Amino acid sequence: MAGTVLITGASRGIGLALCIAFARDGWTVFAGARHPKTPLLWNASQEFPNLHPLALDVLDEISVIEAVELVAKQTAALDVLVNNAAIFPGEGNERLEELDLAWFGEAVETNVAGVARVTRAFLPLLRESQAARIVNISSGAGSISTKEDYAYYPYSVSKAGLNMLTRAMAAEFRPEGIVVTALSPGWVRTEMGGPNATLTPEESARSLHATITRLTMDAAGRFLGRDGLPSVDYQW
Repeated sequence: MAGTVLITGASRGIGLALCIAFARDGWTVFAGARHPKTPLLWNASQEFPNLHPLALDVLDEISVIEAVELVAKQTAALDVLVNNAAIFPGEGNERLEELDLAWFGEAVETNVAGVARVTRAFLPLLRESQAARIVNISSGAGSISTKEDYAYYPYSVSKAGLNMLTRAMAAEFRPEGIVVTALSPGWVRTEMGGPNATLTPEESARSLHATITRLTMDAAGRFLGRDGLPSVDYQW
C-alpha cells in the first residue's frame, strides 16, 4: 500500500532513483535536496506529479525546519524517512599520513549528525503514521567486524557511526512502533561509487524500494543488504 516518503540526497544517484521507484509505485514522494531545481530532479517531478522536490540541507537546522513545515502542509503523517544524503571526502585510498583530518569532521557532520538532525525534526510527522519506518542508507565500508583494509578512512568511520546511531534510535523508538534500520545499497555506479561499480542506481533503488515497503519490526536495529537479507558483508 502506497504512503508518504521523504528521501534526502535526492538530486541524483541512488536518492533520485529511489524517489522515482517510490513515485512509480504511487507513493507521495518528498525529494529533499540542497538544490531541488537541478535538471534531473526537476525533470522527474514533471514526469511524476506525486514527486515533490524539496529544499533540504541536512547541515542546516533552519533548512530542515522549513522542510518539515512544508511537508506538514501537504500531509498529516510521514510513513517513511530515508536518510540517504552523504558525502565521501577524499579519494578513498589515502594512508593515514596523507589524510586531511578535517575530512573526519565533515563526514561525521553530514553522514551522522545530519541523519540525527533530519530524523529528530521529522519525528512528529513519523509518529502520526500507523507504520513508520526510518531507513538509514549505510555501507559495508562501515562494518567494523569485516574491516580488513585501510581504505575510506573518514567515510568508513562515519558509516560505522551511522550504524551505531541506527542501533540507538531503534532501541529508543521500538516501544513506539517505529522501525529503524540500516540498509546497504550495494556497490553502485554513482559519483561516489565510481564507474566500475556493479549496480546501476536504478537496480539498487528497485531492491531498496521493495525492501523498505515490506519492513517490519523484525528489521529494527539491524544492518541489512538492499534485499533485506543479512550477509557477511553487512555485519556491525
